[in-house]
Amino acid sequence: MSGTPRDRRRRSALRRALTGRAARTTLTVVVIVAIFAGALPQISDYAAAWDLVRRVDGAEIALVAAVALVNLFSYAPLWMAALPGLGLGRAVMSDQASTAVSNTVPVGFAFGVGTNVAMYHSFGFPAADITRAVALTGVWNNLVKLAMPALALAGLGLVGDVDVRLGLTALLGSALLLAGAAALVVLVTHDRAAATLAAAAERLAGRVARLVRRRPPSGWVGRTERFRADSRDLVRARWPQLTAAAVASHATLFLLLLTCLRTVGGTAADVPWLVVLAVFSVTRLVTIVPITPGALGVAELSYVAGLTAAGVTAPAAAGAVLLFRFLTWFLPVPVGAVTWLLWRRGVGRVPDSAPQEARR
Repeated sequence: MSGTPRDRRRRSALRRALTGRAARTTLTVVVIVAIFAGALPQISDYAAAWDLVRRVDGAEIALVAAVALVNLFSYAPLWMAALPGLGLGRAVMSDQASTAVSNTVPVGFAFGVGTNVAMYHSFGFPAADITRAVALTGVWNNLVKLAMPALALAGLGLVGDVDVRLGLTALLGSALLLAGAAALVVLVTHDRAAATLAAAAERLAGRVARLVRRRPPSGWVGRTERFRADSRDLVRARWPQLTAAAVASHATLFLLLLTCLRTVGGTAADVPWLVVLAVFSVTRLVTIVPITPGALGVAELSYVAGLTAAGVTAPAAAGAVLLFRFLTWFLPVPVGAVTWLLWRRGVGRVPDSAPQEARR
């Protein structure tokens, strides 16, 4: 069944070719080109969208810039809640640098997390605290993402304007939210249930790994117990801060989208904000697994298609979304590059022998 050694080497080489860096880069380029050169022009004309953006006046530009600035720093408080002792300056520095990496490198999320880990280690935090913070920020961020479609559905239900497809998506998000929340409660509060859940997840991951001829994972039960021991007290003490910071981060991102839509689209984008929230929530759910760096292309297509389906004219939707994505995808790249260079020059770092207070 396994074949000769030569067959196994050929299969291994083929697997590396299909899953390696070159393949990921090729897939990223193909998806982005297909969306920006193929799909989006079928929905809206770029020239008409750009013409609307050019008509934005000075006061509107100032408003958009102010909201964009707030959004740029909105994720840092979540790191501060998950990593006690982390100050705002270092949180912003690390967040911007990791975002720049995530937005520009294929499978950039993993490299972004690596950037966070390296920077927080240089700030004087122990590895266990950093690992816990990475896990908690990811959990809370995704729980809010999963909750938003349900909230949008509830709001639309109050005004009697629920689309069937949106309703199904919101129900899916609600189900995933409940499952995620239940798993989190189990991990934190129940020893035996947490071990059982970790063992079941390890078995499932092992089956998937064997299907793709990868080494199955191991040690998940032990790592889960260590995570529980490290996280229990912090979660109990700081879940309000974690929740508030995650909600505020998503709220400022939505506010920026709404501001871009109102300033660029004008009367052509005069749809209820709850409808915009629904489109925003569904797109956040669609891009929860990044196919391209920073969901480039995928997010734009989802936003424009959703807004036009909701009644926004195609040029207004495209113009607003492209401005929004410029401020949320492109702008963090140069900002993050600057913070990374500052960090490389020693800004924020503490000597290995520095006392605990030096990290603050």
